[in-house]
Amino acid sequence: MVQRELKRKTKLYTVAAIFSALILVSAIYTVTTPTVMYGTLGVPLMKNFTSNDELRNYLLINTGYSMYSPSIPQEDIAIPENTPVPKASGIATANPSTGTGSSSASGGSDDFIDGYWRSSPDADAAMGYQESPVQYWARPADSSQDSFSTTNIQVVGVDEADIVKTDGQYIYVLSRRDGLVTVQIVKATSQNPTVVGKITLNSPATASCMYLSENGNKLVLIGCQYDFSKSFLYRYGQTFIYVYDVSNKAEPVLARSLILSGEYFSSRMIGNYVYTVVNQRAYVEDGTVILPQVCVDTATTEIAPTSIYYTDMQDRYFSYSTFIGLNIIDDVKQPTYLTILTGASSCMYVSTNNMYVTFGKEVNTEIYRIAFNGAHLNFRAQGTVPGAVLNQYSMDEYKGCFRIATTISPMVRSAIENEHNNLYVLNMNLDMVGKLENLAQGERIYSARFVGDKAYLVTFKLIDPFFVLDLKNPSSPKVVGELKIPGFSSYLHPYNENYIIGIGKEDAKVKLSLFDVTDMNNPAEIAKYIIGEEALYSQSIVLNEPKAFLFDQQKQLLVMPVAIGAWPSNLDRSDSSVPISNGVWSGVYVFKVSPENGFILQGELSHPATNNNGWSDYDDITRSLYIGNTLYTVSNDRIQLYRLDNLELIAHVNF
Repeated sequence: MVQRELKRKTKLYTVAAIFSALILVSAIYTVTTPTVMYGTLGVPLMKNFTSNDELRNYLLINTGYSMYSPSIPQEDIAIPENTPVPKASGIATANPSTGTGSSSASGGSDDFIDGYWRSSPDADAAMGYQESPVQYWARPADSSQDSFSTTNIQVVGVDEADIVKTDGQYIYVLSRRDGLVTVQIVKATSQNPTVVGKITLNSPATASCMYLSENGNKLVLIGCQYDFSKSFLYRYGQTFIYVYDVSNKAEPVLARSLILSGEYFSSRMIGNYVYTVVNQRAYVEDGTVILPQVCVDTATTEIAPTSIYYTDMQDRYFSYSTFIGLNIIDDVKQPTYLTILTGASSCMYVSTNNMYVTFGKEVNTEIYRIAFNGAHLNFRAQGTVPGAVLNQYSMDEYKGCFRIATTISPMVRSAIENEHNNLYVLNMNLDMVGKLENLAQGERIYSARFVGDKAYLVTFKLIDPFFVLDLKNPSSPKVVGELKIPGFSSYLHPYNENYIIGIGKEDAKVKLSLFDVTDMNNPAEIAKYIIGEEALYSQSIVLNEPKAFLFDQQKQLLVMPVAIGAWPSNLDRSDSSVPISNGVWSGVYVFKVSPENGFILQGELSHPATNNNGWSDYDDITRSLYIGNTLYTVSNDRIQLYRLDNLELIAHVNF
């Protein structure tokens, strides 16, 4: 009996000992093994560094060398001189043990369960991410006196930063005057426009863009500042995000400031949140890892290696990409951030729920999906596609799929004929579900646009192939229509579901095209207009900056900045409203555009130069907008107002 009891207890003790050992091993493994994010199939996606030493060794091993530049002092980032500083409000960081932030930062920890990162629609829905209906062009504008145009954006509901913003009553213009960055606040009354307020940054700063809150009471300035006292190799940049209370237009007040080490990459605004991406070189200098820093008002924080995500890859260049979510209305709510060790950022596309950032790596493009909902920022997926992406318009999200168009460029110049283009369809895990490859051999993509279950691509070498792609079946995208015409289009803009506007070049001159895609199998160029047809060349910033493009379908209005120059000396221009001085004219062309009548030029508007530099007698007009029945043209030095119906000059305001 006693022996039987001893045997029973021996078995129990043995089992208990084994179980205890397993717990101990598990605990040791948990402590010494970095947190890993997994996809739905258990494939490792992202990990956290466990220490500064691990990050340093990772950079040294994978790059194969440390930075060769002279030592850059690791100084705390500072607020520019003469800038009022609001009280500190703190910052919320990512939690490496769960892959999410605190409840105020990135929601709960439900996403990381049993060692698996739930990158799925169910996980997104659980966190409040719901796919929104996709709009590809704004609804027809209200024709009332109070209607006004907004920034030309890619996705309706996702605002993009720009140098001019309006709420229909005031116009905010970001300009550089006398070496200082200035925001002019203009009361946009049609008869007596006046500058009622001003913001000036008294520091070596370059404010590149701004946002205006939906209620018109907060203005966000985003830009970079550099320490120009140091040599180029010692120079480093910082990104600032300043939120101003402009409820009193005459006395703007800095409500909060956010400064990050690194250079501004891109941003978007949805509702009350501005989402910004900042890139900083990642390297080891004299045995020290240079880490990104964040300064919220007066409190500076260094982002710890344990809060930095990464994947196993070898590259010659690494950067920290920090994603920031900032509530611009609530001055107390903490900003949140997420940092990933990546390659060099190339492009960003943002839907109403996701940020997709691409990174070029050799002959491939890596894609990261960051889901957001208010302050919540969560890494969701990573994927790779062959080729390089042109810009944000080469990407799109639609019905649970991410679409991206790329160009494969040969590394050897003599093999240029092997250049070709592809379109890939990925699911929300960024796994490839469909592809169309080897399109337009020997050419490259010059523009792309996605509209629902269709895509439009323009490639170019000698002629302009305009392709119509059918994407109804995500697993089998296909070319259904093709049109070959001279020149190329650098920017495509939906007129509506049946027509596409193209802005590009033909024979060194700006060309406008109107494509009829009602019959997908037989696209047609039903109208075109050559700007400066008699001149030797013409140019437009719209080719590289679509935000300079003003279009309103209901008004049939199209306005774009142009520059025209080098007319033949024997050309009689006496019958034109475009004056010639120094061989260059700069201004805007105003068109009426419709499928029935094509492009009808309404007028050529210019700003006489306030500071003649000998190159041109005109200030370059960079933006245009309308409020009610008044057209406003904006340059660095002034705003001019015109009646929309006859383009009669009404008034102007100098800055």
